[in-house]
Amino acid sequence: MRLFLILSVSASSPLSTIAQTENSPDVTPVTAQSASSTVPDHSEAQGTIQNSSQAPICGITHVGQCLKDLGHDQAGIWTSPLRISARDTIWLVPFATATGVALHYDAQAQQDLGIDKTRIDTSSTISDVGLYGSMGGAGGLYVLGLASHNSHLAETGRLGEEAIADGLLVVEALKLASNRERPDEGNGRGGFWPHGMRSYEADGSFFSGHAIATWAFGEVVASEYPSKPVQFGAYAFALAISASRVTARRHFPSDVLVGSTFGYLIGRYVVHHHANRYKTPALAVSPLMQTSTRTFGLQVQLTPSQISLSSMGRLLGRGQGAR
Repeated sequence: MRLFLILSVSASSPLSTIAQTENSPDVTPVTAQSASSTVPDHSEAQGTIQNSSQAPICGITHVGQCLKDLGHDQAGIWTSPLRISARDTIWLVPFATATGVALHYDAQAQQDLGIDKTRIDTSSTISDVGLYGSMGGAGGLYVLGLASHNSHLAETGRLGEEAIADGLLVVEALKLASNRERPDEGNGRGGFWPHGMRSYEADGSFFSGHAIATWAFGEVVASEYPSKPVQFGAYAFALAISASRVTARRHFPSDVLVGSTFGYLIGRYVVHHHANRYKTPALAVSPLMQTSTRTFGLQVQLTPSQISLSSMGRLLGRGQGAR
């Protein structure tokens, strides 16, 4: 029995297995494992050792995976209250207080705004451009990323569309559950279930779909490109679209406040659960086997572009501190 070690260094290419060559026709990688990736390996032995395959990524070639991701997202989002911890009160208490205050002054705020047809029409146009622009913008980033072979840009677009879809699914469910009148309906006070259970609206006021969609997309962009100018632009865009729903008399301030907060949280959820698992690992180790010569070995692949110097520094610091 012979042992051998293969070391490969990749500047930017993703983790890949060693292809069979004329000089080593039987060399086959077994199961790839990564020191920095948390993606479970879904490959199974088929009687003979085969090349491991990555889980499919949501996209135009794997629409089914997109539906699975949405299903997992919805399950995680709707069960998130079960995972609330004591430290969440840091933001939950101010959020609940602000929502209560907004609900109390909703009708008065809209009354103080008054009715200005020019402002209403302009605000409606701005908000619609923001909503459909977010949807189209996310799709555009994805297509542009594919065309330019920019995986990061494509991921931003893909996650943006996923976050928007998650947000709109949540908002539609809560619109049906709350059945709130819009500012330009009924007595203008935004009553919940104003006519009891006899009738309901699928397009209620609580809460804003425009706000949740633009904030979800904005948070994805801000998280994927965490520079101050990009973050400021993404959040300012979402804030402007959200405010335009109030000035267009289509939503009350509380509708926009809750929608914006939920959108931001959903955007963070999608990035946290779907962005990192597709990134190239910094260090990958794969067992190899050459059956004809009964030779066994190990492939070690290092991708310098994925190494985090700050993480290495913290790791080394812990090691020195433990001495």
